[in-house]
Formats: sequence, structure tokens, C-alpha cells
Amino acid sequence: MLAQLSGFVETCLGLHFPPERLGDLERGVGSAAGEFGFSTIDSCIEWLLATALSRRQIETLASHLTVGETYFFRDRRVFDILETQVLPAIIESRRGRDQHLRIWSAACSSGEEPYSLAILLTRMIPDLKDWIISILATDISPLSLKKADEGIYGEWSFRDTPRWVKEGCFKQRADKFEINPRIKRMVTFSCLNLAEDPYPAIINATNAMDIIFCRNVLIYFSRDRADAVIRNLSRCLVDGGWLVVSPVEVPGTVAPPLLHPVRFPGAVLYRKGAMTEDVIPRPATLPAMAVARPKPAALGGSGKAPGTARPVRPKKKPQVPVTAAGDGGPSPQQARRLADQGRLAEALAVCEAVIPADKLNPALYYLQATILQEMGRTGEAVVVLQRALYIDQEFAIAHFALGHLLQGQGRHREAGKHLAKACSLLQGLGHDEVPPEAEGMSAGRLIELIQAMQGLEGRG
Repeated sequence: MLAQLSGFVETCLGLHFPPERLGDLERGVGSAAGEFGFSTIDSCIEWLLATALSRRQIETLASHLTVGETYFFRDRRVFDILETQVLPAIIESRRGRDQHLRIWSAACSSGEEPYSLAILLTRMIPDLKDWIISILATDISPLSLKKADEGIYGEWSFRDTPRWVKEGCFKQRADKFEINPRIKRMVTFSCLNLAEDPYPAIINATNAMDIIFCRNVLIYFSRDRADAVIRNLSRCLVDGGWLVVSPVEVPGTVAPPLLHPVRFPGAVLYRKGAMTEDVIPRPATLPAMAVARPKPAALGGSGKAPGTARPVRPKKKPQVPVTAAGDGGPSPQQARRLADQGRLAEALAVCEAVIPADKLNPALYYLQATILQEMGRTGEAVVVLQRALYIDQEFAIAHFALGHLLQGQGRHREAGKHLAKACSLLQGLGHDEVPPEAEGMSAGRLIELIQAMQGLEGRG
């Protein structure tokens, strides 16, 4: 039965268990059996093979078949490279101009990785409040996301972690440690299935990423599925963006499409559009992660390091990009392309140029809101989504997006109303029907995401 189950799991979840890993499959199903209400592995396997599983049940099974083993600043070599090489270049190129940074921790498990990234940024950017920082953290397991959203950890999550992390960024509560609220607010958690859900997509904010972490998850996929995931992740990156995977996860004989290896001491990262494979030496003058640091500016005080000048903001309003001859002028498609490239100010300018000619088109306001959200202008995005819903009260995706934004603002009652309305509208569609502006995501999948969001809101 295990061999039959292996085929079922690969078809349903994209997870690959060859004969030599059937023991891992058996242990995972044994772990899941109790949650599904079975006392024996065999009875659970029989049920799995005979049942049309819901998406929630599939994700529950996946969470037991993959190992969510992680801790803060896992693989310090990678974080050293980020701190001394990758992030300084991005920060310097945008300082005083377009001060934004977008990072995605795919398969974030219980949240240690995205919180590590947030902590690192508080150490590196003294004027953090003048930046638009987006750290998206996704996982297939609602239970893992619930733990991540709580932000409370035991000693085991700090093994091989620099001492200053726990002392400076957490508050002890009995034998547990709770992450600083300001760091916690830097991370947005969301349910996403790398094998099935669409990305890049504005609807789940997976587009225009500067850095993507996807570690210790591709090993569970078949070769074909892993290649498809890497292709999609590469499309989520802006030109010059970075993909971080585990060394064993990208076969050396096949280069990921659109990505090229950049070899650092002790690690290889992949860069979109970077053709070099030269080793980049680490500057000896920069401190290592293990060195004790002063308290992050973002966690107290003025938020500025001594002598740090306030960044200069662009004085001119971004111009609508000139289109090619015969291109027909600014269009929603052009705005989407610019947004996918990370050229958010230009994308917004195109939206603002298009809307006056079609003021009663709610989809244009939805597009404008998603761009504003990516720019960190959440309050304006909320107003624009309300404008879209004033035009069309049955616009399911606008209700979904507005509920998500309001939830992030702590306006839970209003968020609940919009999420419930979105769910009601989506239930009127076929399970596999794709609503307008959903970017390929089915009504059934959106309903499951709403239920997961409502579960996060109702924690505790």
C-alpha cells in the first residue's frame, strides 16, 4: 500500500517518495493518522486512497510529510553573505531614491527564517522607518503559520544562534521567548502551496521580489515539479534579484532558468540576470553575525544612527513611461508589467493616467490598490479598494484584498465583514471557476485561503 500511496502523494501534493524513502512516507502518515482520527497507519492509508481530500486535508497531510526543522539564523554563512554582500548593494542602490525592499521566505515553517531576516534588517538599516520593507512568509501548513504568527519560541529555536538575538529581540515569558512586536510587524504570513498555487501574482504579493529564500523544500518534490517551482520563483524576482536555496536542492548539471550561480566562500546563491560565476570575496573589515551588536535602532530610541542624514526624497512625480510606437499609450497591462519588474512608482503613474478614461472600471482601482500596497501605502490602498467596491459591491477579489489589509491594520471586525462577503460571493461560483482579477486562482482555493486567514485571526 505504501507504493500506491507514494503515487497518490506525488499526484496530489507534488511530493516525491522513491522506494528508498518509503520509510519516511510511513513515518509521516503515522504522524498524520492521529490528526485525521485514525488509530492505525493502515486504516489511515486506506482512507487517504479512497477519499477525495479537501485542500485543507491535503495541506495537513503535507505538513506531516515534510520536516519543518528550523531555528533562528540557520546556516549563518548565508546570513553573513546577505549582511556583507547582497543587502548592502541593494540598500546603497536605493538609498535616497526608491527606498523599498521585498523579501519572500517560501516554506517558512514556524517563522524563524523570516523573523531572522527582519532582525537582520533592523541591524543594517538605521533609518528603517524611512524604508518600505515587505517580508512575505508563506507555508503550506496552517498549523505552522499559526505558530509563526504567535511569535513565541522555546530554547531549541535558538540553538547555534548568536546570543544577542535572543537577548536583544525577544522578551522572556517563563521558559518561552516572545519576539519584539516591532520586528513581528515587519513580517506578513500567508498560506501558499508552492506545488499548486499561482506565482508570481499580485493577488498573493509574490511578484517583484528582491530576495527569495526557498530552503529545504525542493528536496521533497520530483525533479519535474522542482524545476517548475524554480522557474516560477525566478519569475517572481526583479532583474538582479537573488534566490537562496539549499546546496543539494539545485542539480549542478541543470542551471535554473533565468538564474545564474554566484559563488561566495562556503555558499552559492543564484541571481537573476547575473552572468558571472566568479567567487565574490567577503570584505575582512565587516563584522561576522556572531559578534555582539548594539541594540537595533528599530527597537528603541529615535530610529536613526548618529550622523545619519534623512534620505532625500524624489522631488518630481514619476512620469508615465514612453510606450513604443503603435502601443496604444498607457494601459493596465503596462502597469502590471512595470509592477512585476519592481518599477512601482512608474506602475502607479500608469494607473493614474489610465483611470480618468475609464472611471467606472473597478478592476483599475483594484490594480492601483495592489501597487499602493506593494509600495507600503496601505492606508491609500484601503481607500482605493473601498472606491472599487462602491462601484461594484459584488467584486469578490476586492473584498478579499480589503479584508486582508484591514486585518493587517488590526481592524478585525471590518476585516471579518469583507472576508465573509468575499467567501459568500465565491461560494456562488463553481469550485474550479476563476473569478475576475484572481490571476488563475480558483474560487475554491480562495475560500480555503480565507478560512486560513480567519483561523489566524481567531488564534488564542
